[in-house]
Amino acid sequence: MKISQQYSFRTRILRFANIACALTALAMITSCASVSSFFKQTVSSLPVETIDSSGGEVSSARAYESSDRLYVSGHIQKSFGRHIPYAAHADVQLLDNAGRVVAEKQDDIDPPHPKSGSGRSGQISYVASFPIHEARQAAKIVVRYHLDGHQS
Repeated sequence: MKISQQYSFRTRILRFANIACALTALAMITSCASVSSFFKQTVSSLPVETIDSSGGEVSSARAYESSDRLYVSGHIQKSFGRHIPYAAHADVQLLDNAGRVVAEKQDDIDPPHPKSGSGRSGQISYVASFPIHEARQAAKIVVRYHLDGHQS
């Protein structure tokens, strides 16, 4: 093969590769756009109240909705020098206008490994979700951090 033919062949391959990359990027962008509209989420209008424990506090709580679910998530900040017992958990409740519990979920908080990022920072995450029809009956969300299990 002559040098000019090799150069021409390489040029065609590079052009083809560039076009293929551009088409792949375009396909990824459009698929992400359709996926994001499918999983569209909005911030919930329900107020969130937090109740802390002597061993830590609910450092963040946020609620957002998709077309069929209400999600409540956030972080708990453990108190300095305190260990998180295995019974520790976050209760997430949906309350109506009269203060009655519409729905409730628990998220067990596993004590983080000391070498993990959350172990060093003291931040432990929690999450709960509810069907949207239950969220429509609620007037507010309450997140409680418990060090111990509930009494039965």
